Amino acid sequence: MSETPQNRVHAVVCDLSALSEILDALITASEPVPLEWMHKWVKRLHTELDVAWLALPDGRRERAK
Repeated sequence: MSETPQNRVHAVVCDLSALSEILDALITASEPVPLEWMHKWVKRLHTELDVAWLALPDGRRERAK
């Protein structure tokens, strides 16, 4: 798969969906939430979105604001 901005954003959306399901499960779990793991995941998603945003042509970034 090519690393287009659209593909990067799609991958992040899929990861956010998975994270949402994990958080739903953790709400009812008796074990503590693995915050360090979740923090790394969220930082990675933030980085991926930044890379996708910066890869957009300037005109498309302006329209998206």
